[in-house]
Amino acid sequence: MSMDGLCLYASMREIERALSGGRIDKIQQTEKDELMLTVRGAGANYRLLLNASASDARVHLSENKKQSPAEAPMFCMLLRKRVTGGRLISFKQADMDRVLAIGIEASSELGDPARFTLCCEIMGKHSNIILVDESGTVVDAIKRVSPAMSGARPMLPGLQYSLPPAQEKRDPRAASSEDFLNAVSGAQNPAKALSQKFFGISMKTAEALLESFGAEGLGRFFDEISHKAEACLLLGEDGAPYDVLPFKPAGEAFAPMESVGAAYDALYEQRERTEWVRRHGTSARKVILNNIERCQKKLELYADALNAGESIEKNRLFGELLTANLHRLAPGADFAGVLDYYSDPPAQIRIPMDPQITPGENAQRYYRKYRKLKAARDMASMQRGQTLAELDYLEGQLENLANCTAENELEELIEELRSEGYVKKDRGERRKRKLPPSRPMRFTSSDGAEILVGKNNAQNDALTFKTALPNEIWLHAKNIPGSHVVIRGGGEPREATLREAAALAAYYSRARGSQNVPVDYTPRKYVKKPGGAKPGMVIYTTNRTVYATPDETLIKRLAREPRA
Repeated sequence: MSMDGLCLYASMREIERALSGGRIDKIQQTEKDELMLTVRGAGANYRLLLNASASDARVHLSENKKQSPAEAPMFCMLLRKRVTGGRLISFKQADMDRVLAIGIEASSELGDPARFTLCCEIMGKHSNIILVDESGTVVDAIKRVSPAMSGARPMLPGLQYSLPPAQEKRDPRAASSEDFLNAVSGAQNPAKALSQKFFGISMKTAEALLESFGAEGLGRFFDEISHKAEACLLLGEDGAPYDVLPFKPAGEAFAPMESVGAAYDALYEQRERTEWVRRHGTSARKVILNNIERCQKKLELYADALNAGESIEKNRLFGELLTANLHRLAPGADFAGVLDYYSDPPAQIRIPMDPQITPGENAQRYYRKYRKLKAARDMASMQRGQTLAELDYLEGQLENLANCTAENELEELIEELRSEGYVKKDRGERRKRKLPPSRPMRFTSSDGAEILVGKNNAQNDALTFKTALPNEIWLHAKNIPGSHVVIRGGGEPREATLREAAALAAYYSRARGSQNVPVDYTPRKYVKKPGGAKPGMVIYTTNRTVYATPDETLIKRLAREPRA
């Protein structure tokens, strides 16, 4: 959900305190409608996130690292050319509306001073990020808007920039408590009245403000928020965060946060991961699911073939009995009545016949059907194990896909699917910049031990056979697709570390939603990779088993950022 003007104002104040006078060192366009600026200010590096998506538009300081795409989009290249090395000199938000203008002092290609304004418009589906020069001309926008798309306010290079259409609202920072009381007095819906008469106050925020401070206390509130915001995450009934406020609301569950930026980081962490995988992993997911369905259909056919034992024997018996009685069978009959000398005691049976062919040909037909069914059963018996192994591999890849949070991790997974023949190589595709190898997730146990967790098969193989030492403990969910887990340090781990590592192995497996998941563990030296095995597939011995219940709260507590 997009920021309202009040949250944008609180975020702007944090940005201004940290980045005023700071120098832009790096610019990334991490998504089609999102920028990440790395700014050097006050002796430290900061990340400034600018998002112009329809549903999640926002501007705030961020602690999250994001990976750039292999090829930078045109708008990103333009920004790098014009403002990299420039200094942030001003931050303005007129009337507490949802537009933040960031002033940048840079240099032209000839070294002459040049000033630009980066206008961040947080306005739902009309959100945009626009670079404007000192004459007020649009240099470019992250979302170009043609006259055909918007006759009232096109946004193209060379056009004069104008602010969004004015609204008949007031700046709440310039209002008194009496103004707020008059605005809601007699209104059937006071929150709606407050939202309609003042900039920057969404309906949700208006409801929380009135409940927390009353209309009479809003004058003091808007005086104080200019100096300090008390950021918090609003929590739903399930305890999951769903919104951010720059003050502590009365009557609602919330979690206090250090800053508005930290609150938005926490709010979007899981949401962005899910959305990124959904968008970037859609084609890979489709390939995996299609092949899982293919394997399941093959297993159904194999089950039918393996359960055809009675039919196989019946066709063999009919063929033998017809052959033994050919001398007494007349052609053209619909059935043959013969003595079944295999039964105890022998009994007369009726064997269906095709009257269009001879009794001998009927016998050969039964023999052919017998051989065909028997061959199918033998083949099913042989191939069922291979198909089960393939299904296990594909389900593991589906689990790995859910763990992907960066482009190199997803590309490794797709490249593996390509090498295994599930994805065809596109001969016409442009050669991509080689991405650095992805790294496993790193956690720290409550006893201080380092625990590594693979996120895809490439990581799993590298973690198990290149990173882990022979005496270090290796873990994996028992007979369930999932990540390889390694406890660093060697020797027998402490009980708490072992149980936390087992919880990680259970969480990063297909059994994430289960309880008491069996997790095998053994020294890494007892883990082997059979010849010809698919990536991520191993066998192990001398293992013991511990049971763990996946706990997301525990996982977050153990998490830490990968080392550089």
